[in-house]
Amino acid sequence: MMDAIPNDLLRRLQQKRAQVDHFIATAAPRKRRLLNITIVGGTLAAVLTAAPAVGGQPFTAWITRTFSLASPAWQLLCGIASLSSITATVATQLLKSHNMEERVTRALGCRAKLEALEVGLTTGQLQGPQATVEFMRCIEEAAFLDM
Repeated sequence: MMDAIPNDLLRRLQQKRAQVDHFIATAAPRKRRLLNITIVGGTLAAVLTAAPAVGGQPFTAWITRTFSLASPAWQLLCGIASLSSITATVATQLLKSHNMEERVTRALGCRAKLEALEVGLTTGQLQGPQATVEFMRCIEEAAFLDM
């Protein structure tokens, strides 16, 4: 009877680890994309608004002539800067509202604990009752995965 408990626990542990791995595989790249969008969008907005401010009227007139624009270049630059700023703001809010940073960090910690539990069970360093308690803690920490 005692052998069945660790085997069942090991199976459940491996299932939870697969679930955590899947979450990390999808959430970590999404978090990275949103961070990159925030950085690029904010930087682009700053550059596009700084160029006419620093270059002044001669710079914007030169851009208007060079690209044969129907309207003044500063309008186009400010419009693109606004879109870049909005994009950066939306990406930042998505990161915050979905708690992406915290969730990925918790999932990485949970994965490490699950791996340690699996090693402990398979090598005999952990017994079923102790491993079960630790596994239940991991399940509590990873409850956000079920959302």
